[in-house]
Amino acid sequence: MRTHIPYLLAVASTVATHRVDERLAAYDLTVRQYGLLTMLSLEPELTMAELARQLGIARQSVHQLINDLVEAGHVRRRPGADDRSRRLEITDTAQYLLTRIAGPLGRVEAELLGDLAPEEAEALRGLLQRVVAHITDDEAWLPVR
Repeated sequence: MRTHIPYLLAVASTVATHRVDERLAAYDLTVRQYGLLTMLSLEPELTMAELARQLGIARQSVHQLINDLVEAGHVRRRPGADDRSRRLEITDTAQYLLTRIAGPLGRVEAELLGDLAPEEAEALRGLLQRVVAHITDDEAWLPVR
């Protein structure tokens, strides 16, 4: 009997989230907060609904994450295009934090990938990006060529 891919992805996600959260604790961040900062860094015009869809979480959860990141000084709310909308931007402190986190996250990646060859790791990254782009209906996840 073969193992179904959704189950494999779920197990990999659980293990990866736990390990990343362990490393990010030193920076007072969770993997979800890191993901939100990364998304805002790459696509600063994302709305709350788009962030929720890309991160695969409820809008209420995004609001809580944003509130926590604003309180920590990592995100600022700015006026949007109209009176009702708000634009989010990451602070210089958060941008610096993202560069500092790259090393520890690279080590977690190496631990998780074990003895995969560099070409295999890049193939896996590309495949996962395509899967996420498909399930979120967002081409921003696709590798830049």
